Formats: sequence, structure tokens, C-alpha cells
Amino acid sequence: MRLRRAALLLVAAVAFLTGAPFAPAASARPASPVVVLVAVPGLRWSDVAVMPNLSRLVGSAAVGELSVKTVGGVTRCAAGILAVTAGNRTGDPDGSCPIPASDWPSLRHANATSKYKTTIGLLGTTLRSGGVATISVGGLAAPMLADEAGGLPRVVPTMAAATAAAQQATSGAVIVTIDQGMYYLLPDSDRTNAAQAVDTRLAPTLAAVPPAATVIVAGISDISAGKAHLHLLAIRGSGWRHTELRSSAAGRAPYVQLIDVAPTILAAVGLAVPSAVVGRPMQQSGADVPAISAFADDDRHAYDQRTLGQRSFLALGIAAIVLMVLTLFPWRLTRTGARWLARLLAPVPMLIFLCNAFPWWRWGQPVYAAIVVGLAVVIATIATIAARRNVVYAAMVPLAATLIVLVADQLTGGHLQLSAPLGDNPIVAGRFSGVGNLDFAEIATSGLLLAGLVGGRIGGRRGVLAAAAIAGVALVVDGAPQLGDDIGGVFALVPGAIVVVGLLMQTRLTWRRGLIAVGSTAIVAIGIALADYARPPTSQTHVGRFVGQVLHGGAGPEVQRKFDAALSTVGPTVGTFVTVVAIVVAIASHRRIAVALRATPGLTAAASAAVVTAVLGVCLNDSGVPIGAMAAVVGVSALYGAVGGAEHGAVGGAESGIASGRSPLPAAGSHGGDGSDPLPA
Repeated sequence: MRLRRAALLLVAAVAFLTGAPFAPAASARPASPVVVLVAVPGLRWSDVAVMPNLSRLVGSAAVGELSVKTVGGVTRCAAGILAVTAGNRTGDPDGSCPIPASDWPSLRHANATSKYKTTIGLLGTTLRSGGVATISVGGLAAPMLADEAGGLPRVVPTMAAATAAAQQATSGAVIVTIDQGMYYLLPDSDRTNAAQAVDTRLAPTLAAVPPAATVIVAGISDISAGKAHLHLLAIRGSGWRHTELRSSAAGRAPYVQLIDVAPTILAAVGLAVPSAVVGRPMQQSGADVPAISAFADDDRHAYDQRTLGQRSFLALGIAAIVLMVLTLFPWRLTRTGARWLARLLAPVPMLIFLCNAFPWWRWGQPVYAAIVVGLAVVIATIATIAARRNVVYAAMVPLAATLIVLVADQLTGGHLQLSAPLGDNPIVAGRFSGVGNLDFAEIATSGLLLAGLVGGRIGGRRGVLAAAAIAGVALVVDGAPQLGDDIGGVFALVPGAIVVVGLLMQTRLTWRRGLIAVGSTAIVAIGIALADYARPPTSQTHVGRFVGQVLHGGAGPEVQRKFDAALSTVGPTVGTFVTVVAIVVAIASHRRIAVALRATPGLTAAASAAVVTAVLGVCLNDSGVPIGAMAAVVGVSALYGAVGGAEHGAVGGAESGIASGRSPLPAAGSHGGDGSDPLPA
């Protein structure tokens, strides 16, 4: 009964948190609305400095960082065109801009049978069904408004001719044009001349646009070679103020996605967005527009993150493997080395996020590494000093620091998450807001371990309440739609929270209690999802949209895609090696681990809960194995830095001490008579 009440209270709290703080663009439109899409493949914010005509448009437009991610890691021109037609992720094996009409049937089949089940031509079909005229300036842009069967829009030679045709339309018109002047640049070439040439051609195009039209300028793809970037998107027209853009598909200003272009066009001409469209209409966030250099800096930040993120995870993995291997040896030197390595490593995952508060992408990776190592030394020193009073504090210090920093980040907007070396990347377009999967692993592991240790340290009913409060904070911050927005994390965290509280209460696990735990998990997760779904469509997160897919069809491909993504993480990767080594070490050291768990109040509850959540996290999230690896890094380093090594060479004596009621380690709350660390050096 108490579990059910707690779950209902949590759902009510999350429902209270839900709302719609952002306003969409003004809905008032002329009787015959005209929308003009000017697509410039490869256009980035850094180009605007040498494009005076575009700069003037940007100075009065609503603007955003455009993520052009489709099926592949890099979006070429044809895939970008198809994404506009579909409002969904698309792919095209040909990197050129022109799409021959003869290729349309094969492209339609390939995208319809892809993991995203994409319907190309959906934009054109919807516009025609709504009586909206579709016009292409030149044949290159025509596929953007092709219908599902490949039927093309009206093709005219100039924007002036397109404007004349649009004025004859009684139900509105959509005009598209493409300038590929930047697309075929080499990755390291000077972009200035190409940008200036595009800007020169842009002037007469914009001058010929109807005065009341809504104009969208978008860099719809990356260039023909090289790596992915963020791109420019600007919207000028009636109802669009000079502010940063957002969309509910991204959830964070100023980021929008290429798949949001189609629904934005449909909303601008007053047509409903089909359910097969994954993107969402762009909205005005109300946030002031910073200098153009800030948008270019966002691109550099996200671009550099991809390299540094791989290196950071590799370094963490190697350090964790070395630590776990050292724990297998009974020698004094290896014990000492392992303990100091553990205390240094324990805060590092959190510090990698914390360093996102500094402009490390401008300072260079050596400076970034120096900041992380320096702060790790400081926290390890604090933990060592705290351990002189009670050895368990050596684990509590990094765990508490991790939980406090990451929770505070989500409460203040999650600025440490996006483009952090271990966070989500807007170029990849996985998540733009909330708790990412590695972030979840840190919050969940540190929260559950800290809950168990604090509960065991305090003891009794107060200890159980303290543990429940800590686990509850981690759960709410991770799962609330306006905070962590991580429904998979909720399914993994609720059982862990129940385990830690139940073991601290010394509750025996039965089938009935297990079913209550499963039911409580479902109540909390479904309650959060329904609360999000109850919000307006323009304010829903991916959780609410998934509920809509479940209720109205279309959830199957999403579930299959996430399952495939999780399976793809199993292989010869750093995350796999860390996870496998952790399992092998746990099996090889199970007797010594059992001694340490029994000797420290609350440690059994803490470790059991963390393992349960880590296993569920691997199974329920599309990041898969890396979640287990990060949980191992956080958990093993924190716990070994506190209680590791005490049982080496004394397993038999420790076990006999437990059997006789004596603990081989000091009980929580006690310390050596001289105040020193009771563990051997």
C-alpha cells in the first residue's frame, strides 16, 4: 500500500511539473499563405560573417542551430532533400544533389523498409491534398516537393516567376529553391569566395519573394566530403520575431532538426502534420539571439566533442581495467596503488561533465585534461582526509559530489550535458535535453550507492528514510519530462530504489513483493509518460510522442530501432571490455567482496541496488553496454577507494570474525583511536 501511494504521489508531482513554457509562432496567417524555402547545402553559421545579404535577413529572423542528422553519420545533399520531403530520417547512397526521377521508386522502397520506416514525398502529398500549390525554382529543388508517387511540383525558372504563380493560388503556395554553391567545397578549403557568391545570388531571390511570405533559409546538409557539422536555419515572416528557435523534437533552444522543416512548412500553411512525420513544427523560444559568433562556437564545441569524447571514454575504460586487475593481486604495493587509483578515478566521470562549464574546445585538449586531473586530485585528497574519520566517507565524498553536480545541472537546464565529452552531441541528434545515457549511469549509480551507505551509516528508520530520499531525488530528476526526461532510466531506477530501501529495512524478498516492485515501476513510468502525453503536442518530449505512437500505431519501428542500437554496442569496444573485466573480477573475488559487503553497514544494499539498475539500464536503453561500463567505473572506483584491500590476506580471519559477530572493519560511525584510516596503507 505504501509503495502504491508513493508511486501515485510521484506521478502527481511529475504531472505538476509538466507544462508548456514555450510559445509557438503566432498562428495568424494571411488567407493565402506563401512559404519560401531557400536550401543551401553546406551553409554554416561561420559563413554569415562574409554574407551581408544573409546577415541582414538573420538580423530580423528567428534563428536556430540546425542538426541535419539523418540515417548516416554525415548527411549529404540528396539525403537532406529527402529528409525535407519526409519529416523523418532518410538515406541516399548517392552524395550528389540532383535526384533523378528514375531513382524515386528505389529510394522510396529503401527508406520505407529502413529502421525508421520513412515515407519520402509525404510533404508534397500533404500539400497537394490540402490544395496548396507547390512550386520549384529550377528542377534541382523539385524533389523536395515531390509527392509519394514521385509527382513533381510546377517548375519555373526564377523566383519572380514563382512569386507570380503563387499569387494565383487561392489556398496558399510553397516555393522551394536550392543553391548548391557551397556543397562541393573541400573540407579544408577557404569558404569565403563560395559564401560570397551564394550571398550575391541570394539578394535577387529575397527581393523577389512576396512581402508577406514566410522565408526559411536552411543549410540542409553537410558538404560533399568530410565530417558532419551544425548548420544555419533562419525564419523571417509575419509572426516570427527575432528570437532563438526550438522544437519539441529537440527540446532545447536554439537547436532544431532537419526533420522539423516539413512540419514547420505545413504549420505555416495551416495544414495538420501527418502522424508519420517525426519532426515537430519549430517554435519561438523567446530567448534573445546572441552574436552570430556564438552559433559558430556551438558548432565548434559539438565538432570537437566527438573526438574528445572517444578519447575520454577510452582513457576511463583503460584506467578502470587497470584498477580492477590490480585488485586481483594480494600484494601490499598493488593494494596501495589500486586504492589511490580508485580515489583519483572516482570523481573523473562527473568532472568530465563539470568541465563543460569551461570553454575547453577553445583552450585545447591538454588544458582540458589538466583541469580534470587537477580537480580529481583535489577531490581524492578531500576523500582521503575524510577517511581518517571514517573509511566509508572516502566513498561518500565522490559519490555525493557526482550526484550533487549532475542533479544541480538538470535543475538549472542541463547545460553540462549537451556537447560534453561524455554527453550527447547535437550533430548526432540523439538527445538535445534531459539526461543522456552515460549521465544516467552516473546519476543512478552514485545515487543508489550513496543512498545505501548513508542509510547504513545512520541506521534504523531514519536511515531508511534518508536512503529513500536520496534515491527519490535521483529518480525524479532522471525521469521528470521537464528535467531528465529518461523513461528508460525510470524503468531501471525504480527497482534499484526498491532494492536499496528493502534491504536496509531487512525485508525478505518474496514473489508477492517482487510483483509489487514490478507494478510500482510500471505505475511510475507509465504515469510519467501519460503526464507528458497530456501536454500540448508542441510541448511533448519524445516520451509523450512515444505514447502517441503506442496509442495510434507506429511504436514498433521505434522499439525495433532501439533494440538494434543496443545490440550494436556488443562487440570489441571499450565498454564491452570494461564490462567483461568487471564481471570476471567479481567472480574471481566473490569471497572477498562478500566479506567487504557484510562488514560495512548498508554496503550490501547499495551494491545490490546499483547492480540491478546497471543490468536493467543495459537492457532497456539503446546505449546498451556502455551504461554497464560507466556504472562499473563509478561503482568500483568509489567503493574500492573506501573499503578495498582490507580483506586481502585475511579472508579466513574476516569470515570467522563475521561468524562470531565481530566485524573485520570498523562499524559505521566508529574510527580508530588515533583518528587514522583503519585500512592498511
